[in-house]
Amino acid sequence: MVADKDEGTTLFSAYPDLLTPAHISELTGFTVEYVRKLCREHKIPAVQVGCRQWFVPKPRFVEYVMGGDA
Repeated sequence: MVADKDEGTTLFSAYPDLLTPAHISELTGFTVEYVRKLCREHKIPAVQVGCRQWFVPKPRFVEYVMGGDA
């Protein structure tokens, strides 16, 4: 059973609207470098600012985690 989107939003309510790889690492247990790799490969919906900084809009990450198309 897939959780509803409101539940996902509640789970991430303590996090800012733009998640960094460090936030996602904390949430998932993946290393920060692995999260960056997922961002580079467009497996996580992210926007790159500068050379290394990635940001993931929280609603898009919630969709991704809940199994929707992000």
